[in-house]
Amino acid sequence: MVEMKSIHYASIFNDVLAPVTQGPSSSNTVGPFRIGTIARAILKGEPRKIKVKMSVNGGYFATFYNMESDKGFLSGILGRDLIKDDLSTVYEDAEKAGLEYEFKFTEDVPALPSELAVVTVYSDQEEINMRAASLGGGEILINELEGKPCELKGIFEEEIIVYGETRTVPSVYPLKAIPDAEPVFRTSEEMLRYAKENGKELWEVALDYESSLTGLSSEEIMKIAEEKLDLSYVAIDSGFRPGVGFEGITVAKAPEIREKAKNTPLIPTGIGDEGGLDALAMVEYSNAHGIIVCMPTGGASGVIPASIKAGAKALGKSKEDQVKALLTAGLMGVFFYPTHYHGALGCQAEVGIAVSQASAALASYITEDPEAIERAAVLGIQYLLGQVCDPVEGYPQVPCFIRNIASVSVAANCANYGVLGIDTAVTLDEMVGAVVRVGEALRARRINDLGTCGCCFKVNPASSIGKAEKEN
Repeated sequence: MVEMKSIHYASIFNDVLAPVTQGPSSSNTVGPFRIGTIARAILKGEPRKIKVKMSVNGGYFATFYNMESDKGFLSGILGRDLIKDDLSTVYEDAEKAGLEYEFKFTEDVPALPSELAVVTVYSDQEEINMRAASLGGGEILINELEGKPCELKGIFEEEIIVYGETRTVPSVYPLKAIPDAEPVFRTSEEMLRYAKENGKELWEVALDYESSLTGLSSEEIMKIAEEKLDLSYVAIDSGFRPGVGFEGITVAKAPEIREKAKNTPLIPTGIGDEGGLDALAMVEYSNAHGIIVCMPTGGASGVIPASIKAGAKALGKSKEDQVKALLTAGLMGVFFYPTHYHGALGCQAEVGIAVSQASAALASYITEDPEAIERAAVLGIQYLLGQVCDPVEGYPQVPCFIRNIASVSVAANCANYGVLGIDTAVTLDEMVGAVVRVGEALRARRINDLGTCGCCFKVNPASSIGKAEKEN
């Protein structure tokens, strides 16, 4: 088996402000979907069965059904479109297609990476076995195929040899990345130097960065940014429509709360008043399988667009200003790529990173100084450093909703004080290293205390266990 290997640098619109998907989760829904999509592409003949084995001590155990990982795998192996096709009908579609499926939790599969699965797919002609992990933010890694080590991520289209035949592994990312492309900078320190030497604002620096990895023009990148922002605003509006509903332990309340807030004396929170409601509407719509932009994950998708929208209204900023703010947010996110935006490293790696990005976006409304904007991003992640990921019962609802809501106000404070010059003592690069170190410590402690490396505390552990046993 031979595969092309290229170094992957985080792309703003492939990794950070991505993917565009049905909610609720990039790592738990999109990751499995991409694994299933690649398995289908490699397999000769029409898939007839998929078998997925996972660890009882891994992250999937608590979230597999509640965050739609099962439907992600099935959608991918069926060749469906995760944006256009209804996730709720995937089991019916599998039955119509004659596709058998088996999901099993066992102690035979390693607990790390957190979302690791041993996947076997069958057709009338052959059987393919692989080990694949969802790494976070929709990123995947297939590190074993037919018993042989490999490194397939679906970033670039690749040719591999399976059973003596050449097969094509497709790219599962929205933008075509250039193999072996070198970014114009790799660290936040280099970013600041690049901005100073070229006399550019950070949104312009973001254009140069993304162009260096994708070959797209500045005009094309600006258009993509505007489309992603528009899609997010549509998702916010959709979250306020009557009839939004989802499975879980809470119910959709954004429309009801907005009406109640009009007639209730509340403590003002600045842009958090309207922005917090928008963030709630976004994540509720995500849980209802609405089409969202993960920023940088589905569980954190409300923070950045709600902050940009509310900040623009408060300051009278134009649509172009909002697009530039989004580019600035995306640029800050690329430096957090070592976290893979994965809840296994704590909510600090999801909502925490989103707050850092949103802080920079808001700071860009009130200053052109790259150092002040970077300082705001540092403050954002400092505030949420060490926050655990603890969705109750495996749903991205509690406490995910309130964290999205409150984060708009936090981002505004970080933006203001970043511009005012409060000392951060460390750089964004150093904070990224801290997030990784603290996240690994959180994960290690959870393994010791709970016997699992999953990112989910459970009120009643038996509930998901019973479901797993019943359906297997």
